[in-house]
Amino acid sequence: MYKFMRCLLFVAHFLLSCLAFAQQDVPFITGEQKQADALKLPPFDSLCTWAIENSALVKMQDALIEKTGYDTKRVKKQWLDAIKFGANIKTGSYGNDVINQVETGYSYGPYVSFSLFELASHGNLVNVYKSEEKTAQFKREQTVFEIKRMVSELYQRVQMHQSILKIRSEALNASYMHVKMAEKEFSQGVIELGELSRVTEIYNKAQTELVLTINDLKSNYQELEQMCGRSFINYP
Repeated sequence: MYKFMRCLLFVAHFLLSCLAFAQQDVPFITGEQKQADALKLPPFDSLCTWAIENSALVKMQDALIEKTGYDTKRVKKQWLDAIKFGANIKTGSYGNDVINQVETGYSYGPYVSFSLFELASHGNLVNVYKSEEKTAQFKREQTVFEIKRMVSELYQRVQMHQSILKIRSEALNASYMHVKMAEKEFSQGVIELGELSRVTEIYNKAQTELVLTINDLKSNYQELEQMCGRSFINYP
């Protein structure tokens, strides 16, 4: 008789715990699910544009391209430094014995001098700055490509978690109904305690999987917002 009473109290406590657990946690999961379902995902092209505009690395590459462009223009104008212009002016006096007088004369001669070595070196220097400008442009293109790849990866993850969320939400609702039916059948003596425990475990697992999916969805969504430098809540 004593063992029977202990078993009966254990069963009653188990039923009350399961019922309280279900009544307490389902509203929480429903609220979390509503928040996850409300997350809006802008078009992929818009996400890429915002991420590129918000990238500090792309801004650095743009500044470097602008600087190398100025340097190339400045060096191109320096070719005149290798060419020098000048003039020789001479004055002098000389005597004229025929007419017994002294006359003063002037001579003027302009000239241009240049160094072939400096001209050739200048051309090489211009090519160096042009190469640096192209390198900066290639690095920017590489950075933009990497940003688009990261945005695409996060975009696909968010879409995947949204799809999984719908599936696991349905699984959670189904398992919850099974628990309620099992509790009723157990109270009527239709099923054993082991079957009720099994059904309750399935419900607990479905609940855990849904929470993990919601967390993964929110994490990837927030990471995408950080890359783009803006919130998507009010989009469009």
